[in-house]
Amino acid sequence: MPKQFVIKFLSLLVLGMLGSNSWALSVEDNKHLLLRAGFGAKPSLLNELENLNRTQAIKYLLDEKSQFAKVPSCVNNKIPTRKMRKAYSKDQKKAAQKANRQCARSLKAWYLAQLIESDAVLANQMNLLWHNHFTSSLKKVKSVQLIYRQHQTIKQHALGDFSALLMAMVKDPAMLIYLDNVNNTKAKPNENLGRELLELFSLGEGNYGEADIVSASKALTGLGIDPVKYQSIVRKKRHDNSVKQIFDGTKIRSADDLVAAILAQPQTANYIVTVIWQHFISQEDPAQIQQLAKTFSKDWNIKALLGKILNSEQFWRDQGQMFKSPLELVAGSAQLFQGLKIPNKRMLGLMNQMGQNLFDPPNVKGWPKGKDWLDENKLVIRMNLSNQLARAISSNMAVMGAPYCTGNKITALSALPLPPPSESNNAMSSSCQKQLAKIVTAPSWQLK
Repeated sequence: MPKQFVIKFLSLLVLGMLGSNSWALSVEDNKHLLLRAGFGAKPSLLNELENLNRTQAIKYLLDEKSQFAKVPSCVNNKIPTRKMRKAYSKDQKKAAQKANRQCARSLKAWYLAQLIESDAVLANQMNLLWHNHFTSSLKKVKSVQLIYRQHQTIKQHALGDFSALLMAMVKDPAMLIYLDNVNNTKAKPNENLGRELLELFSLGEGNYGEADIVSASKALTGLGIDPVKYQSIVRKKRHDNSVKQIFDGTKIRSADDLVAAILAQPQTANYIVTVIWQHFISQEDPAQIQQLAKTFSKDWNIKALLGKILNSEQFWRDQGQMFKSPLELVAGSAQLFQGLKIPNKRMLGLMNQMGQNLFDPPNVKGWPKGKDWLDENKLVIRMNLSNQLARAISSNMAVMGAPYCTGNKITALSALPLPPPSESNNAMSSSCQKQLAKIVTAPSWQLK
Protein backbone atom coordinates (compact mmCIF):
# COMPACT_ATOMS: atom_id res chain seq x y z
CA MET A 1 0.00 0.00 0.00
CA PRO A 2 1.51 3.39 -0.98
CA LYS A 3 2.87 5.41 1.96
CA GLN A 4 1.00 8.58 0.90
CA PHE A 5 -2.32 6.73 0.90
CA VAL A 6 -1.67 5.41 4.42
CA ILE A 7 -0.82 8.90 5.71
CA LYS A 8 -3.97 10.36 4.14
CA PHE A 9 -6.14 7.54 5.55
CA LEU A 10 -4.72 7.97 9.06
CA SER A 11 -5.23 11.75 8.87
CA LEU A 12 -8.89 11.28 8.03
CA LEU A 13 -9.25 8.73 10.82
CA VAL A 14 -7.77 11.14 13.37
CA LEU A 15 -10.12 13.90 12.23
CA GLY A 16 -13.05 11.58 12.73
CA MET A 17 -11.85 10.67 16.22
CA LEU A 18 -11.59 14.35 17.12
CA GLY A 19 -15.32 14.78 16.66
CA SER A 20 -18.16 15.25 14.22
CA ASN A 21 -17.30 18.91 13.58
CA SER A 22 -15.22 17.92 10.55
CA TRP A 23 -18.04 16.04 8.82
CA ALA A 24 -21.19 17.20 7.05
CA LEU A 25 -24.13 17.40 9.44
CA SER A 26 -26.92 14.86 9.24
CA VAL A 27 -30.51 15.87 8.54
CA GLU A 28 -31.20 15.34 12.25
CA ASP A 29 -28.38 17.70 13.28
CA ASN A 30 -29.42 20.35 10.78
CA LYS A 31 -32.97 20.08 12.07
CA HIS A 32 -31.82 20.66 15.64
CA LEU A 33 -29.72 23.65 14.59
CA LEU A 34 -32.60 25.22 12.64
CA LEU A 35 -35.14 24.55 15.39
CA ARG A 36 -33.03 26.49 17.89
CA ALA A 37 -31.41 29.05 15.59
CA GLY A 38 -34.64 29.63 13.69
CA PHE A 39 -38.22 28.38 13.85
CA GLY A 40 -37.78 24.96 12.24
CA ALA A 41 -36.17 23.07 9.39
CA LYS A 42 -37.13 25.46 6.61
CA PRO A 43 -36.70 23.63 3.26
CA SER A 44 -34.56 26.32 1.62
CA LEU A 45 -32.17 26.37 4.60
CA LEU A 46 -32.02 22.59 4.83
CA ASN A 47 -30.78 22.59 1.25
CA GLU A 48 -28.17 25.29 1.98
CA LEU A 49 -26.78 23.45 5.01
CA GLU A 50 -26.94 19.98 3.47
CA ASN A 51 -23.20 19.54 2.81
CA LEU A 52 -21.81 21.78 5.57
CA ASN A 53 -20.15 20.67 8.78
CA ARG A 54 -21.02 22.08 12.19
CA THR A 55 -18.72 25.11 12.09
CA GLN A 56 -19.64 25.96 8.49
CA ALA A 57 -23.38 25.68 9.14
CA ILE A 58 -23.22 27.95 12.19
CA LYS A 59 -21.10 30.49 10.31
CA TYR A 60 -23.56 30.44 7.41
CA LEU A 61 -26.46 31.25 9.74
CA LEU A 62 -24.48 33.89 11.65
CA ASP A 63 -23.54 35.67 8.42
CA GLU A 64 -27.09 35.79 7.00
CA LYS A 65 -28.40 39.36 7.31
CA SER A 66 -32.06 40.31 7.53
CA GLN A 67 -33.31 41.92 4.35
CA PHE A 68 -36.74 43.17 5.31
CA ALA A 69 -39.41 44.35 2.91
CA LYS A 70 -40.50 47.97 2.93
CA VAL A 71 -42.01 48.87 6.27
CA PRO A 72 -45.55 50.36 6.50
CA SER A 73 -45.23 54.07 5.75
CA CYS A 74 -47.08 55.08 8.92
CA VAL A 75 -44.11 54.11 11.14
CA ASN A 76 -42.10 56.93 9.57
CA ASN A 77 -44.77 59.59 10.01
CA LYS A 78 -43.71 62.62 11.99
CA ILE A 79 -44.73 62.34 15.63
CA PRO A 80 -47.02 65.17 16.75
CA THR A 81 -45.48 67.38 19.43
CA ARG A 82 -46.97 67.51 22.87
CA LYS A 83 -48.21 71.02 22.12
CA MET A 84 -49.97 69.79 18.98
CA ARG A 85 -51.60 66.90 20.84
CA LYS A 86 -52.88 69.20 23.58
CA ALA A 87 -54.58 71.32 20.94
CA TYR A 88 -56.47 68.32 19.46
CA SER A 89 -60.25 68.44 19.48
CA LYS A 90 -62.11 65.40 20.79
CA ASP A 91 -62.64 64.09 17.24
CA GLN A 92 -59.01 64.70 16.30
CA LYS A 93 -57.86 62.83 19.37
CA LYS A 94 -60.06 59.83 18.49
CA ALA A 95 -58.84 59.88 14.90
CA ALA A 96 -55.19 59.96 16.03
CA GLN A 97 -55.76 57.05 18.43
CA LYS A 98 -57.47 55.03 15.70
CA ALA A 99 -54.64 55.72 13.25
CA ASN A 100 -52.09 54.66 15.87
CA ARG A 101 -53.92 51.37 16.49
CA GLN A 102 -54.10 50.66 12.77
CA CYS A 103 -50.41 51.43 12.37
CA ALA A 104 -49.58 49.13 15.29
CA ARG A 105 -51.47 46.27 13.63
CA SER A 106 -49.68 46.98 10.34
CA LEU A 107 -46.28 46.92 12.08
CA LYS A 108 -47.01 43.60 13.79
CA ALA A 109 -48.25 41.99 10.57
CA TRP A 110 -45.21 43.33 8.68
CA TYR A 111 -42.76 41.99 11.26
CA LEU A 112 -44.40 38.56 11.38
CA ALA A 113 -44.25 38.35 7.58
CA GLN A 114 -40.53 39.17 7.61
CA LEU A 115 -39.83 36.54 10.27
CA ILE A 116 -41.58 33.91 8.17
CA GLU A 117 -40.08 34.87 4.82
CA SER A 118 -36.48 35.74 5.76
CA ASP A 119 -33.70 33.13 5.71
CA ALA A 120 -31.75 35.17 8.28
CA VAL A 121 -33.29 33.05 11.03
CA LEU A 122 -30.47 33.41 13.57
CA ALA A 123 -30.39 37.20 13.27
CA ASN A 124 -34.16 37.17 13.73
CA GLN A 125 -33.89 34.93 16.80
CA MET A 126 -31.43 37.37 18.36
CA ASN A 127 -33.70 40.32 17.53
CA LEU A 128 -36.50 38.55 19.40
CA LEU A 129 -34.20 37.67 22.30
CA TRP A 130 -33.23 41.32 22.78
CA HIS A 131 -36.85 42.48 22.37
CA ASN A 132 -37.69 40.19 25.25
CA HIS A 133 -34.66 41.31 27.25
CA PHE A 134 -34.94 45.09 26.78
CA THR A 135 -38.70 45.13 26.99
CA SER A 136 -40.93 47.97 25.89
CA SER A 137 -44.60 47.94 25.03
CA LEU A 138 -46.76 49.69 22.45
CA LYS A 139 -49.53 49.84 25.04
CA LYS A 140 -47.38 51.93 27.39
CA VAL A 141 -45.27 53.91 24.90
CA LYS A 142 -48.27 54.67 22.65
CA SER A 143 -46.05 55.58 19.69
CA VAL A 144 -45.56 53.09 16.89
CA GLN A 145 -42.83 55.31 15.46
CA LEU A 146 -40.73 55.11 18.64
CA ILE A 147 -41.24 51.34 19.00
CA TYR A 148 -40.15 50.90 15.39
CA ARG A 149 -37.06 53.05 15.99
CA GLN A 150 -36.22 50.86 18.98
CA HIS A 151 -36.68 47.78 16.81
CA GLN A 152 -34.24 49.20 14.26
CA THR A 153 -31.69 49.88 17.01
CA ILE A 154 -32.00 46.32 18.32
CA LYS A 155 -31.69 44.96 14.80
CA GLN A 156 -28.53 47.02 14.26
CA HIS A 157 -26.83 45.71 17.42
CA ALA A 158 -28.40 42.24 17.80
CA LEU A 159 -25.22 40.41 16.74
CA GLY A 160 -22.82 43.26 17.39
CA ASP A 161 -21.31 44.93 20.45
CA PHE A 162 -23.32 44.38 23.64
CA SER A 163 -21.81 47.45 25.31
CA ALA A 164 -23.13 49.59 22.44
CA LEU A 165 -26.52 47.87 22.63
CA LEU A 166 -26.77 48.48 26.38
CA MET A 167 -25.91 52.16 25.99
CA ALA A 168 -28.36 52.54 23.11
CA MET A 169 -31.18 50.96 25.15
CA VAL A 170 -30.51 53.16 28.19
CA LYS A 171 -30.94 56.21 25.96
CA ASP A 172 -33.70 54.83 23.76
CA PRO A 173 -36.76 57.14 23.67
CA ALA A 174 -39.27 54.26 23.83
CA MET A 175 -37.42 52.83 26.84
CA LEU A 176 -37.30 56.22 28.58
CA ILE A 177 -41.09 56.42 28.27
CA TYR A 178 -41.77 52.78 29.11
CA LEU A 179 -39.75 52.89 32.34
CA ASP A 180 -40.79 56.45 33.25
CA ASN A 181 -37.36 58.02 33.08
CA VAL A 182 -38.95 61.05 31.40
CA ASN A 183 -40.20 61.75 34.94
CA ASN A 184 -36.86 61.10 36.66
CA THR A 185 -35.60 64.45 37.95
CA LYS A 186 -33.19 65.71 40.58
CA ALA A 187 -36.11 67.07 42.58
CA LYS A 188 -38.19 63.90 42.26
CA PRO A 189 -36.11 60.80 41.36
CA ASN A 190 -37.83 57.87 39.64
CA GLU A 191 -36.12 54.52 40.14
CA ASN A 192 -37.87 52.40 37.47
CA LEU A 193 -35.18 52.50 34.78
CA GLY A 194 -32.33 52.35 37.29
CA ARG A 195 -33.80 49.29 39.00
CA GLU A 196 -34.61 47.35 35.82
CA LEU A 197 -31.28 48.29 34.26
CA LEU A 198 -29.49 46.50 37.10
CA GLU A 199 -31.94 43.66 37.73
CA LEU A 200 -33.08 42.67 34.23
CA PHE A 201 -30.84 44.31 31.65
CA SER A 202 -27.29 43.87 32.94
CA LEU A 203 -26.43 42.33 36.33
CA GLY A 204 -29.28 40.10 37.37
CA GLU A 205 -31.14 39.89 40.66
CA GLY A 206 -28.98 39.65 43.78
CA ASN A 207 -25.88 41.24 42.26
CA TYR A 208 -26.48 44.79 43.48
CA GLY A 209 -27.86 46.58 46.51
CA GLU A 210 -30.61 49.14 47.13
CA ALA A 211 -27.95 51.85 47.43
CA ASP A 212 -26.77 50.94 43.91
CA ILE A 213 -30.31 51.45 42.59
CA VAL A 214 -30.45 54.89 44.19
CA SER A 215 -27.10 55.89 42.67
CA ALA A 216 -28.04 54.50 39.26
CA SER A 217 -31.34 56.35 39.28
CA LYS A 218 -29.67 59.62 40.24
CA ALA A 219 -27.18 59.20 37.40
CA LEU A 220 -30.15 58.86 35.03
CA THR A 221 -31.95 61.99 36.24
CA GLY A 222 -32.69 64.52 33.52
CA LEU A 223 -32.38 61.91 30.75
CA GLY A 224 -35.52 62.49 28.74
CA ILE A 225 -36.90 63.18 25.27
CA ASP A 226 -36.83 66.23 23.06
CA PRO A 227 -40.52 67.21 22.62
CA VAL A 228 -40.11 68.04 18.92
CA LYS A 229 -37.54 65.59 17.50
CA TYR A 230 -38.35 62.80 19.99
CA GLN A 231 -34.69 61.99 20.53
CA SER A 232 -33.06 61.48 23.91
CA ILE A 233 -31.57 64.53 25.61
CA VAL A 234 -30.19 65.39 29.03
CA ARG A 235 -31.86 68.36 30.69
CA LYS A 236 -29.10 69.79 32.84
CA LYS A 237 -31.43 71.54 35.25
CA ARG A 238 -33.14 68.23 36.03
CA HIS A 239 -29.93 66.20 36.24
CA ASP A 240 -28.23 65.44 39.55
CA ASN A 241 -24.60 66.09 38.63
CA SER A 242 -23.21 65.25 42.05
CA VAL A 243 -20.69 62.44 42.47
CA LYS A 244 -22.49 59.17 43.24
CA GLN A 245 -20.90 55.97 44.49
CA ILE A 246 -21.98 52.60 43.10
CA PHE A 247 -20.75 49.02 43.55
CA ASP A 248 -18.72 49.76 46.67
CA GLY A 249 -16.72 52.75 45.55
CA THR A 250 -17.00 53.39 41.81
CA LYS A 251 -17.72 57.08 41.27
CA ILE A 252 -20.30 58.11 38.66
CA ARG A 253 -22.13 61.25 37.60
CA SER A 254 -23.96 60.48 34.36
CA ALA A 255 -25.67 57.72 32.37
CA ASP A 256 -22.44 57.13 30.45
CA ASP A 257 -20.52 56.68 33.73
CA LEU A 258 -23.22 54.32 34.97
CA VAL A 259 -23.09 52.06 31.92
CA ALA A 260 -19.27 51.98 32.09
CA ALA A 261 -19.45 50.98 35.77
CA ILE A 262 -21.96 48.22 34.99
CA LEU A 263 -19.81 46.82 32.18
CA ALA A 264 -16.81 46.76 34.54
CA GLN A 265 -18.65 44.38 36.88
CA PRO A 266 -17.65 40.74 36.21
CA GLN A 267 -21.21 39.60 36.90
CA THR A 268 -22.53 41.56 33.89
CA ALA A 269 -20.80 39.33 31.34
CA ASN A 270 -21.78 36.23 33.31
CA TYR A 271 -25.44 37.30 33.41
CA ILE A 272 -25.67 38.17 29.70
CA VAL A 273 -23.93 34.95 28.66
CA THR A 274 -26.45 33.07 30.82
CA VAL A 275 -29.37 34.89 29.15
CA ILE A 276 -28.16 33.94 25.67
CA TRP A 277 -27.21 30.41 26.76
CA GLN A 278 -30.70 29.81 28.20
CA HIS A 279 -32.30 30.96 24.95
CA PHE A 280 -30.55 28.18 23.01
CA ILE A 281 -29.78 25.44 25.58
CA SER A 282 -32.14 24.04 28.21
CA GLN A 283 -29.57 23.17 30.90
CA GLU A 284 -27.06 25.65 32.30
CA ASP A 285 -23.39 24.77 32.59
CA PRO A 286 -22.00 27.27 35.16
CA ALA A 287 -18.35 26.42 34.48
CA GLN A 288 -18.72 26.80 30.73
CA ILE A 289 -20.76 29.99 31.11
CA GLN A 290 -18.11 31.48 33.39
CA GLN A 291 -15.38 30.64 30.89
CA LEU A 292 -17.34 32.21 28.01
CA ALA A 293 -18.02 35.30 30.13
CA LYS A 294 -14.29 35.93 30.63
CA THR A 295 -13.78 36.20 26.87
CA PHE A 296 -17.05 38.05 26.27
CA SER A 297 -16.18 40.82 28.74
CA LYS A 298 -13.06 41.68 26.73
CA ASP A 299 -14.85 42.77 23.55
CA TRP A 300 -18.62 42.26 24.13
CA ASN A 301 -18.85 40.54 20.73
CA ILE A 302 -22.31 38.94 20.65
CA LYS A 303 -21.75 37.16 17.33
CA ALA A 304 -18.53 35.50 18.51
CA LEU A 305 -20.18 34.47 21.79
CA LEU A 306 -23.18 32.98 20.03
CA GLY A 307 -20.92 31.04 17.68
CA LYS A 308 -19.20 29.44 20.69
CA ILE A 309 -22.50 28.58 22.37
CA LEU A 310 -23.87 26.93 19.23
CA ASN A 311 -20.58 25.06 18.75
CA SER A 312 -20.66 23.69 22.30
CA GLU A 313 -21.28 20.01 22.94
CA GLN A 314 -24.02 21.02 25.38
CA PHE A 315 -25.97 22.55 22.51
CA TRP A 316 -25.71 19.47 20.29
CA ARG A 317 -26.73 17.12 23.11
CA ASP A 318 -29.85 19.13 23.93
CA GLN A 319 -32.25 18.00 21.20
CA GLY A 320 -35.97 18.18 21.92
CA GLN A 321 -35.58 19.60 25.45
CA MET A 322 -37.21 23.03 25.03
CA PHE A 323 -40.75 24.25 24.32
CA LYS A 324 -41.45 26.33 21.24
CA SER A 325 -42.74 29.84 21.88
CA PRO A 326 -46.08 30.72 20.22
CA LEU A 327 -44.16 32.65 17.57
CA GLU A 328 -41.90 29.68 16.86
CA LEU A 329 -44.93 27.40 16.66
CA VAL A 330 -47.06 29.61 14.40
CA ALA A 331 -44.39 31.27 12.24
CA GLY A 332 -42.42 28.03 12.13
CA SER A 333 -45.44 26.14 10.78
CA ALA A 334 -45.91 28.79 8.08
CA GLN A 335 -42.19 28.57 7.21
CA LEU A 336 -42.08 24.80 7.05
CA PHE A 337 -45.27 24.30 5.11
CA GLN A 338 -45.17 27.09 2.61
CA GLY A 339 -48.46 26.02 1.06
CA LEU A 340 -50.15 26.90 4.33
CA LYS A 341 -52.10 30.09 3.64
CA ILE A 342 -52.98 31.54 7.04
CA PRO A 343 -53.65 35.29 7.01
CA ASN A 344 -51.24 37.28 9.17
CA LYS A 345 -54.16 38.59 11.19
CA ARG A 346 -55.15 35.03 12.06
CA MET A 347 -51.58 34.08 13.00
CA LEU A 348 -51.20 37.16 15.20
CA GLY A 349 -54.50 36.27 16.89
CA LEU A 350 -53.34 32.71 17.58
CA MET A 351 -50.06 33.95 19.02
CA ASN A 352 -51.87 36.45 21.19
CA GLN A 353 -54.18 33.74 22.54
CA MET A 354 -51.12 31.67 23.40
CA GLY A 355 -49.55 34.61 25.25
CA GLN A 356 -47.17 36.26 22.75
CA ASN A 357 -48.22 39.63 21.35
CA LEU A 358 -45.48 41.14 19.16
CA PHE A 359 -44.15 44.47 20.50
CA ASP A 360 -46.45 44.06 23.53
CA PRO A 361 -44.87 41.79 26.18
CA PRO A 362 -47.04 41.43 29.31
CA ASN A 363 -44.65 43.26 31.67
CA VAL A 364 -41.06 44.42 32.08
CA LYS A 365 -39.91 40.81 32.59
CA GLY A 366 -41.03 40.03 29.05
CA TRP A 367 -42.84 37.05 27.62
CA PRO A 368 -42.83 33.68 29.38
CA LYS A 369 -40.09 31.15 28.70
CA GLY A 370 -39.91 27.38 28.58
CA LYS A 371 -42.66 25.56 30.48
CA ASP A 372 -44.19 28.91 31.49
CA TRP A 373 -45.68 29.08 27.97
CA LEU A 374 -48.01 26.21 28.82
CA ASP A 375 -51.24 26.12 30.75
CA GLU A 376 -54.45 24.19 30.11
CA ASN A 377 -56.09 26.86 27.91
CA LYS A 378 -52.97 27.62 25.86
CA LEU A 379 -52.34 23.92 25.32
CA VAL A 380 -55.83 23.55 23.81
CA ILE A 381 -55.08 26.39 21.37
CA ARG A 382 -51.76 24.77 20.46
CA MET A 383 -53.44 21.43 19.77
CA ASN A 384 -56.18 23.10 17.70
CA LEU A 385 -53.46 24.67 15.55
CA SER A 386 -51.82 21.28 15.11
CA ASN A 387 -55.12 19.70 14.05
CA GLN A 388 -55.70 22.51 11.52
CA LEU A 389 -52.21 21.92 10.18
CA ALA A 390 -52.84 18.20 9.81
CA ARG A 391 -56.05 18.86 7.89
CA ALA A 392 -54.25 21.33 5.64
CA ILE A 393 -51.58 18.73 4.87
CA SER A 394 -54.22 16.17 3.99
CA SER A 395 -56.07 18.53 1.65
CA ASN A 396 -52.97 19.95 -0.08
CA MET A 397 -50.36 17.22 0.15
CA ALA A 398 -48.71 17.93 -3.19
CA VAL A 399 -47.62 21.42 -2.11
CA MET A 400 -47.13 21.06 1.63
CA GLY A 401 -45.65 17.58 1.90
CA ALA A 402 -43.41 17.46 -1.15
CA PRO A 403 -40.26 19.02 0.42
CA TYR A 404 -40.26 16.40 3.21
CA CYS A 405 -41.42 13.23 1.47
CA THR A 406 -38.30 13.04 -0.69
CA GLY A 407 -34.76 12.28 0.42
CA ASN A 408 -35.93 11.20 3.91
CA LYS A 409 -36.20 14.86 5.00
CA ILE A 410 -39.39 14.09 6.89
CA THR A 411 -37.12 13.38 9.87
CA ALA A 412 -36.23 17.08 9.94
CA LEU A 413 -39.71 18.05 11.14
CA SER A 414 -39.86 16.40 14.54
CA ALA A 415 -37.79 17.60 17.48
CA LEU A 416 -37.40 14.00 18.61
CA PRO A 417 -36.36 10.98 16.52
CA LEU A 418 -39.17 9.39 14.50
CA PRO A 419 -40.04 5.69 14.55
CA PRO A 420 -39.28 3.95 11.26
CA PRO A 421 -42.22 4.01 8.81
CA SER A 422 -44.17 0.76 8.57
CA GLU A 423 -43.83 0.72 4.80
CA SER A 424 -41.67 2.31 2.14
CA ASN A 425 -43.09 5.45 0.58
CA ASN A 426 -42.57 7.65 -2.40
CA ALA A 427 -42.99 11.43 -2.57
CA MET A 428 -46.78 11.45 -2.59
CA SER A 429 -47.65 8.17 -0.85
CA SER A 430 -50.46 8.00 1.68
CA SER A 431 -48.06 6.66 4.32
CA CYS A 432 -45.97 9.85 4.10
CA GLN A 433 -49.12 11.94 4.36
CA LYS A 434 -50.19 10.01 7.45
CA GLN A 435 -46.76 10.36 8.98
CA LEU A 436 -46.74 14.12 8.39
CA ALA A 437 -50.15 14.45 10.02
CA LYS A 438 -48.94 12.33 12.95
CA ILE A 439 -45.84 14.50 13.38
CA VAL A 440 -47.69 17.83 13.59
CA THR A 441 -50.28 16.48 16.05
CA ALA A 442 -47.78 14.68 18.32
CA PRO A 443 -46.66 16.28 21.61
CA SER A 444 -43.11 16.48 20.25
CA TRP A 445 -44.30 19.08 17.69
CA GLN A 446 -44.37 21.50 20.63
CA LEU A 447 -40.67 20.89 21.32
CA LYS A 448 -37.44 22.11 19.80
